Amino acid sequence: MQFKYLFSFLFFAILGLTFSGCVDQAFDEPPVRGLPTLTANATIAQVRDLHTLGSNPTEITEDWIIAGLVVADDESGNLYQNLVIEDASAGIVIRLGSAGLFALYPVGTELFVKVKGLYVNDYNNLYQITGDASGAVIAGPLISQYLVAGEKKEVMPTPTTLNEVLNNPTVFKNLLSRLIILEDIQFADVDLGATYAVAGGGSGRNRTLEDCSGNAVVVRNSDFADFAGEPIPAGNGTLTAILSVFGTTVQLTLRNTDDVQFTGTRCGTGPIGGDLVSIQSLRAAFAGGQNAGPDNSKIRGVVISDLANGNFNSRNIVIQDGTAGILVRFTGNHSFALGQELEITVSGQEMSEFNGLLQLNNVPLGNAASQGNGTLPEPRVATVAELLANGNAWESTLVRITNATLNGGPTYGDGFTVADGTGSIPTFTFFSASFSGTPIPTTVGTLTAILSDFNGLQLNMRNIGDADFMGGSGGDPTAITAAELRTLFADGGSTVPAARLLRGIVTSDAGNGNLTGRNLVIQDATGGMTVRFTANHVFTLGEEIEINVSGMELSEFNGLLQLNNVPNANAVSYGPGTLPTPRVATIRQVLDNLEAWESTLVKIVDVSMPEGGTYNGSKILEDDTAQIALFTRTAATFSGATVPTGQFTIVGIVAQFTEAQLIIRNLNDIQ
Repeated sequence: MQFKYLFSFLFFAILGLTFSGCVDQAFDEPPVRGLPTLTANATIAQVRDLHTLGSNPTEITEDWIIAGLVVADDESGNLYQNLVIEDASAGIVIRLGSAGLFALYPVGTELFVKVKGLYVNDYNNLYQITGDASGAVIAGPLISQYLVAGEKKEVMPTPTTLNEVLNNPTVFKNLLSRLIILEDIQFADVDLGATYAVAGGGSGRNRTLEDCSGNAVVVRNSDFADFAGEPIPAGNGTLTAILSVFGTTVQLTLRNTDDVQFTGTRCGTGPIGGDLVSIQSLRAAFAGGQNAGPDNSKIRGVVISDLANGNFNSRNIVIQDGTAGILVRFTGNHSFALGQELEITVSGQEMSEFNGLLQLNNVPLGNAASQGNGTLPEPRVATVAELLANGNAWESTLVRITNATLNGGPTYGDGFTVADGTGSIPTFTFFSASFSGTPIPTTVGTLTAILSDFNGLQLNMRNIGDADFMGGSGGDPTAITAAELRTLFADGGSTVPAARLLRGIVTSDAGNGNLTGRNLVIQDATGGMTVRFTANHVFTLGEEIEINVSGMELSEFNGLLQLNNVPNANAVSYGPGTLPTPRVATIRQVLDNLEAWESTLVKIVDVSMPEGGTYNGSKILEDDTAQIALFTRTAATFSGATVPTGQFTIVGIVAQFTEAQLIIRNLNDIQ
């Protein structure tokens, strides 16, 4: 980050010396720099239309010039080797192999781009212009051949709403890679007290923005941004940002904290007036003939439903206090998470049954205010017969059935019943639930769920963790270490035994793209393991996770041991963890201990890259003991960046692909 400021200082210092040598005392209007005589003959939309999302990069063969306004540069460090430009038709990212781009092409610059010979592609559905067919940056020495800066103009963001960009595909496509402005939004409760990112963390962090109607979007912040360590503002207000995307996840990219004007009062946090009443008293009032909440009243309880795992309508929550539980249906989508404690105004609020289930209906989102994280109630342990006998009293509360068997399926989404010898009760799972496609267990175990009603009593699971069937006869699962998994495979095992949990810290960095989106590397105190999920995951560098590895396949892929085809629902996050300290070693020591150290972090000092060039593909890394391959995917955010000259220190993950490899996570691994 210091380089860019030094660059700017020297540039303006030299400029100042030049002017001071030829000053007369008349304050004439300064001469205007020569402006380009170029004229655009194509639009950004035309360039984007050359490429089909998800396909190989497309070479631009037309002799086109596009002109766009720079709406985001790299000054704050939240963008690296990227500029974002837009014209009247669309916006696009340009990847450039240089730092300090803001000094030559600051925000507001009209930028002419000669695109013939360049490539248009996409990085996880985000359109970008790149230097070659691999998706690499436009090499630094070539930038001036393609880019010509014009005059400075005013940048005006496009007003929109979260509802429009999230739910209207046409609006989203038109505004992608454009500067937008959103009003009446705030950071989610879960992010309050955190910083934008982790200064020096070497990756990036996702934070969540929400509006007062329950719409939410990811804000992706780089650990290299100047503002990474600044606290997230707790207010509500206006935000200006670049609309982006990663796969199917809509994202926003900040330029700097000046774009975040959150000085207003948060929605959902105003004082909740009224007398506190119990949920049981509401249920009793309805049973007595009342169809509205009592005057001047509020309830307080803990959210026991789980919005994040998709088995509940996004307008609904189930809340429980020490007396009972009830379903609350809001007028719009909410963002209240499992375990949050809420106060909700219920004065005059409709109480009604929907297919037999009592609910507080059409509650304005502004009637609910978070009181922070609460304590989840202990599930009531009961038999199926007891549930059926006490349905009205226990409805919308957590229950637990032991010695249970699940019948039906074959997956949770196909529907199944729960039996325990005293009776059976049906369950319901949305197809959108994260665990919908997971096969139901065939053993005896314990099921935790919310007792509900839909023209008859039923159970609603919250997430895959509610099903504890890993031991074959109930009981607690057993922890297994990475080293034990590796020993199991070395001894001839190809499947992990039942009732096994692997817990550790994610040491790979999905945000910077140097591993495929389905893979992560996890490390505990004993070793490391590569995990390949059945679909792209969302776990970030430094996150502590626990994975149900019962019955999972252990196999090698080109020499690399991995847990293969792990359902995404098998992994649960425990929030930010503590990254393991890399093992300091020589390359020879890495090679001699390859199998034992595979998928762990190592630190090697005094290394060099004799081939030079850029990060892309396999490069030789050497110290005075041996050589090893350093591999970089073309999809990595730093692919195409120039490798260091001379000796340096490197941190990386030990890997294999028919030979030993080292994989860096991001450029912070180069020291």
